[in-house]
Amino acid sequence: MNRFRAFLAGMLGFLAIAAATYGAHRLSVSPNLPHAVETWKTAVLYHFVHVLALLSLSRFPKGFTVPTLCFLFGILLFSGSLYTWILTANAGWIRLTPFGGSLLGIGWLWLGIEALLRKPPAPAP
Repeated sequence: MNRFRAFLAGMLGFLAIAAATYGAHRLSVSPNLPHAVETWKTAVLYHFVHVLALLSLSRFPKGFTVPTLCFLFGILLFSGSLYTWILTANAGWIRLTPFGGSLLGIGWLWLGIEALLRKPPAPAP
Protein backbone atom coordinates (compact mmCIF):
# COMPACT_ATOMS: atom_id res chain seq x y z
CA MET A 1 0.00 0.00 0.00
CA ASN A 2 1.18 3.49 -0.81
CA ARG A 3 0.35 5.44 2.34
CA PHE A 4 1.00 8.82 0.74
CA ARG A 5 -1.59 8.16 -2.00
CA ALA A 6 -4.08 6.98 0.62
CA PHE A 7 -3.40 10.14 2.64
CA LEU A 8 -3.80 12.29 -0.47
CA ALA A 9 -7.09 10.56 -1.32
CA GLY A 10 -8.31 11.09 2.24
CA MET A 11 -7.51 14.80 2.26
CA LEU A 12 -8.95 15.40 -1.21
CA GLY A 13 -12.00 13.32 -0.29
CA PHE A 14 -12.57 15.55 2.74
CA LEU A 15 -12.34 18.60 0.49
CA ALA A 16 -14.84 17.04 -1.93
CA ILE A 17 -17.29 16.48 0.92
CA ALA A 18 -16.75 20.05 2.10
CA ALA A 19 -17.33 21.39 -1.42
CA ALA A 20 -20.47 19.29 -1.86
CA THR A 21 -21.82 20.41 1.50
CA TYR A 22 -21.04 24.04 0.78
CA GLY A 23 -22.70 23.78 -2.62
CA ALA A 24 -25.82 22.19 -1.16
CA HIS A 25 -26.27 24.51 1.81
CA ARG A 26 -24.38 27.77 1.41
CA LEU A 27 -23.74 28.49 -2.23
CA SER A 28 -25.27 31.76 -3.33
CA VAL A 29 -24.66 32.50 -6.96
CA SER A 30 -24.56 35.64 -8.99
CA PRO A 31 -27.37 36.17 -11.49
CA ASN A 32 -24.58 36.50 -14.06
CA LEU A 33 -23.81 32.79 -13.60
CA PRO A 34 -27.07 31.04 -14.59
CA HIS A 35 -25.55 27.53 -14.65
CA ALA A 36 -23.47 27.90 -11.50
CA VAL A 37 -25.21 25.17 -9.49
CA GLU A 38 -24.85 22.61 -12.29
CA THR A 39 -21.24 23.63 -12.80
CA TRP A 40 -20.56 23.28 -9.07
CA LYS A 41 -22.10 19.78 -9.10
CA THR A 42 -19.94 18.80 -12.07
CA ALA A 43 -16.82 20.05 -10.29
CA VAL A 44 -17.71 18.03 -7.18
CA LEU A 45 -18.49 14.91 -9.24
CA TYR A 46 -15.16 15.02 -11.09
CA HIS A 47 -13.40 15.77 -7.80
CA PHE A 48 -14.95 12.70 -6.13
CA VAL A 49 -14.42 10.30 -9.03
CA HIS A 50 -10.73 11.12 -9.15
CA VAL A 51 -10.35 10.85 -5.39
CA LEU A 52 -11.64 7.30 -5.74
CA ALA A 53 -9.14 6.69 -8.54
CA LEU A 54 -6.34 7.91 -6.27
CA LEU A 55 -7.60 5.70 -3.48
CA SER A 56 -7.56 2.66 -5.77
CA LEU A 57 -4.00 3.50 -6.83
CA SER A 58 -2.94 3.54 -3.17
CA ARG A 59 -3.14 -0.28 -3.27
CA PHE A 60 0.05 -0.32 -5.32
CA PRO A 61 3.23 0.34 -3.33
CA LYS A 62 5.17 1.44 -6.42
CA GLY A 63 4.49 2.81 -9.86
CA PHE A 64 1.54 4.78 -11.19
CA THR A 65 3.27 8.06 -10.33
CA VAL A 66 2.22 9.84 -13.53
CA PRO A 67 -1.49 8.99 -13.17
CA THR A 68 -1.32 10.03 -9.52
CA LEU A 69 0.15 13.41 -10.41
CA CYS A 70 -2.27 13.86 -13.32
CA PHE A 71 -5.25 13.15 -11.06
CA LEU A 72 -3.95 15.44 -8.32
CA PHE A 73 -3.23 18.41 -10.57
CA GLY A 74 -6.28 17.64 -12.71
CA ILE A 75 -8.53 17.93 -9.64
CA LEU A 76 -6.83 21.15 -8.62
CA LEU A 77 -7.08 22.73 -12.07
CA PHE A 78 -10.44 21.36 -13.22
CA SER A 79 -12.54 21.37 -10.07
CA GLY A 80 -10.52 24.09 -8.37
CA SER A 81 -10.89 26.51 -11.26
CA LEU A 82 -14.64 25.91 -11.41
CA TYR A 83 -15.04 26.35 -7.65
CA THR A 84 -13.02 29.56 -7.76
CA TRP A 85 -14.88 30.90 -10.80
CA ILE A 86 -18.24 30.42 -9.11
CA LEU A 87 -17.12 31.81 -5.76
CA THR A 88 -15.46 34.89 -7.25
CA ALA A 89 -17.55 35.38 -10.43
CA ASN A 90 -14.20 36.00 -12.15
CA ALA A 91 -14.37 34.24 -15.51
CA GLY A 92 -10.58 34.31 -15.85
CA TRP A 93 -10.38 31.16 -13.75
CA ILE A 94 -12.17 29.03 -16.32
CA ARG A 95 -9.16 29.31 -18.61
CA LEU A 96 -7.53 26.68 -16.38
CA THR A 97 -10.43 24.21 -16.59
CA PRO A 98 -9.46 22.60 -19.93
CA PHE A 99 -5.91 21.99 -18.68
CA GLY A 100 -7.31 20.22 -15.64
CA GLY A 101 -9.67 18.15 -17.78
CA SER A 102 -6.81 17.22 -20.08
CA LEU A 103 -4.71 16.10 -17.11
CA LEU A 104 -7.56 13.94 -15.85
CA GLY A 105 -7.88 12.31 -19.27
CA ILE A 106 -4.13 11.80 -19.56
CA GLY A 107 -4.13 10.26 -16.09
CA TRP A 108 -6.71 7.67 -17.13
CA LEU A 109 -4.91 6.95 -20.39
CA TRP A 110 -1.55 6.57 -18.64
CA LEU A 111 -3.10 4.39 -15.94
CA GLY A 112 -4.48 2.02 -18.57
CA ILE A 113 -1.22 1.82 -20.50
CA GLU A 114 0.88 1.36 -17.36
CA ALA A 115 -1.48 -1.33 -16.07
CA LEU A 116 -1.20 -3.18 -19.39
CA LEU A 117 2.60 -2.97 -19.52
CA ARG A 118 3.30 -3.54 -15.81
CA LYS A 119 4.74 -6.90 -14.88
CA PRO A 120 2.57 -8.83 -12.40
CA PRO A 121 4.08 -9.11 -8.91
CA ALA A 122 6.06 -12.22 -8.16
CA PRO A 123 4.14 -14.78 -6.07
CA ALA A 124 4.99 -14.86 -2.40
CA PRO A 125 7.13 -17.85 -1.34
